[in-house]
Amino acid sequence: MLNGIKNFLEFLNTNWTTLAVIIGLLIGLYQKISTYLKKSNEEKVAIAKQQIREIMLKMISDAECDYDGWNKAGVIKRSQVIKKIYEMYPILSKVVNQAELTEWIDEQIDDSLDTLNGLVENIGE
Repeated sequence: MLNGIKNFLEFLNTNWTTLAVIIGLLIGLYQKISTYLKKSNEEKVAIAKQQIREIMLKMISDAECDYDGWNKAGVIKRSQVIKKIYEMYPILSKVVNQAELTEWIDEQIDDSLDTLNGLVENIGE
């Protein structure tokens, strides 16, 4: 029994910094998760929309690469991007006005396509 306590105290003494960091990270993670869960659905959707704006160009680029050899695959690419968005952000399926949300996603796709086409044209010059 005393050997077990001695070993445990030696373990704590040897690894106290690692344990402190892990405990700090767990506390921080708990606070972030609890803060997010307390937000309303509207706030969660707003967060998702902001993140979508930030990653849309990459998603469009990936879709373009996936269907590079296909002509007239725009509808397929667009539906792939929309599907990926709904998979990444399931909160969006809880939005009441799905038509308005899909229209907003389409606008983001169009803006990102314009940006991508501008980048490709600049590279070609």
